Amino acid sequence: MALADHKGLSLAPHFAMEIHLHLAAAYPGTAWGEHFDWLEPLFQERLELRDGRMCVPDRPGLGLSLSDRAMAWTVDRCEASAG
Repeated sequence: MALADHKGLSLAPHFAMEIHLHLAAAYPGTAWGEHFDWLEPLFQERLELRDGRMCVPDRPGLGLSLSDRAMAWTVDRCEASAG
């Protein structure tokens, strides 16, 4: 973002706006953002769209939590062997 700002360029983040929305909102030179609704099953909440714009969630962290489906794909530990 700093380099784009230095060069006077705009940014257009795409894919997984659920994790990139805060980045886009922090940069005044964001031209647009791309939203793929097929990622929605990963999260319990949905990004709010109002007047063609994505609203930054006001909940803690990224403002979204993983769905039960996505949580089933996570592990709470892993083991690695040296060698």
